[in-house]
Amino acid sequence: MYNHQVTALLNQSREGDVNVLNDVYAILYDDIKAVAGFQLKQINTGETITPTVLAHECYLKLYRTDHIPIENRRHFLNCLARSMRMYLIDALRAKKTQKRHVENAYEGLTELVGSDDVSFKLIEIDLALDKVEKIDHQLAEILQHKLIFNLTFKEIATVFDLSERHVMRLWKQAKALLISILADDPKV
Repeated sequence: MYNHQVTALLNQSREGDVNVLNDVYAILYDDIKAVAGFQLKQINTGETITPTVLAHECYLKLYRTDHIPIENRRHFLNCLARSMRMYLIDALRAKKTQKRHVENAYEGLTELVGSDDVSFKLIEIDLALDKVEKIDHQLAEILQHKLIFNLTFKEIATVFDLSERHVMRLWKQAKALLISILADDPKV
């Protein structure tokens, strides 16, 4: 029921009433905050970013962006997830740059080495998802819903309006493509 309500509101936003995005955000707030919480659990930016802060910051960025014709709930959540990923990557890059300056000033500083591994993995995942998206948009969305949103196959099936079995087949294809991309370019 609420998917239809969200779609109707998003149709209004495409017609020029961007204020209805606030209503969409309110309706999907629990989902958005869950995505933000999951992303923060996957990485340790060393920042005091909470799921609430991440959700609000990324929504404001999306809200201020002109001319994003958001089609439905899935597209709205995808846009926010991408914004969250970019926000966290920027935070990690800033921390890494700051760390480099500290290391140059104080040789032998090793207590921050763990954050390098984490930031590399996040950036690697982001680059790999971008490459998968260039090859197959649907497989990239499946990877994003599984790896970033942490949805079950059943939940993904509901989002895509597919059978759970079909989603599992797409997941296998997406994983194989991702592994292939990572094997071809270990720098990804």
